[in-house]
Amino acid sequence: MLLPLKRLGAAKSRLEHADRALLALAMATDTATAVAAAGTDVVAGVLVVTNDPAASAAVEAGAGAHGGAPVLAVPDLPDRGLNPALRHGARLAAGRWPGHGVAAMSADLAALRPGELRAALLAAPRSGRAVLADAAGTGTVLLCAAPGSELAPRFGVDSHARHLRSGAVDLTGALGAGVPGLRRDVDTVADLAAARLLGVGPATSAVLGTAAANAG
Repeated sequence: MLLPLKRLGAAKSRLEHADRALLALAMATDTATAVAAAGTDVVAGVLVVTNDPAASAAVEAGAGAHGGAPVLAVPDLPDRGLNPALRHGARLAAGRWPGHGVAAMSADLAALRPGELRAALLAAPRSGRAVLADAAGTGTVLLCAAPGSELAPRFGVDSHARHLRSGAVDLTGALGAGVPGLRRDVDTVADLAAARLLGVGPATSAVLGTAAANAG
């Protein structure tokens, strides 16, 4: 599984929160922790693709402490944006875990539950690619490629439609409302409020709790 993460100073630019960088790191840690716990039969390992050394160390330590699949941070050598970073990560994953498929997902799924991801990965076809839309229905939270298939990421504006046009099978209708945490990425304060209603992970909860205490 690939989790792309920007340098923390540039992450979550639309999230109007005083602790934006800390929240980005906390959400990535909670996401990686949930992914690693989805079961080693569906997730062989987690690669966090980032050029932020502090984030690399923190996510590896925070998510790795909970067990499950290994969580490793790797540098974004292309450093040319999200899709080149994911193609680079896919090549590394194929070399590290040959014979396995590869998937990419958002690193801001603060309310993700391991069982939701497991259900989505098991629903993906055994050949080709599959995509799952975000809660808004226009973005992509999960892109899967079966063994022998290229990931071919097309993240960006209207990425869900772009992935469908590129031949990916849509998982959104089949999974529906059964995976709310997996579909709830966090870009804005409203998204964060929606994630909190679902129940965010411990790292995100700790940052929000500290912010509330300081505000009080």
